[in-house]
Amino acid sequence: MRELVSDGVEGNIPLASGCFMFFRTKLLRVLDGFSPDYFLYFEDYDLSMRVHELSDIVYVPMVRITHFGGHAAGKGLRHIWMFSVSAYRFFSRWGWRWW
Repeated sequence: MRELVSDGVEGNIPLASGCFMFFRTKLLRVLDGFSPDYFLYFEDYDLSMRVHELSDIVYVPMVRITHFGGHAAGKGLRHIWMFSVSAYRFFSRWGWRWW
């Protein structure tokens, strides 16, 4: 992959969304993967922040994915509650700031 996408790669970005991520297995094992402290929201951001402490995060804008779905999760009060709890945990750990 490195040889295929050397042009157009943006290196060491601070945060990546979890919609499509690749990791070196060794790094994921060191970090113990996704934290069980989060459910449904912010787990990808937390993992991304922990990765950024140990390694570079690379963004390849030429890669495209299509997500078919996402309509199954209703956005009722339960989901708003889960989002709020995860947001509070994330910002309490990583700081209440905007990048």
